[in-house]
Amino acid sequence: MLRGFFLPYTEIRDRRPGYAVSIVKTGMTVTGQGAGPVRPPLTDLTAAELAELTALVERQPAARA
Repeated sequence: MLRGFFLPYTEIRDRRPGYAVSIVKTGMTVTGQGAGPVRPPLTDLTAAELAELTALVERQPAARA
């Protein structure tokens, strides 16, 4: 879990200032719970980063209740 999700997740998160918010909102969208775009001056993840995050999420086992 650490190498398969958290480390790649934090690598994306740390790429730009404000991505801590952007990656959470994008993650919500990836999981089907749209959170909308971030407000300026923050920026949304790029299309490539969205693809990376989507791949990370899809590799994870379903959440346990």
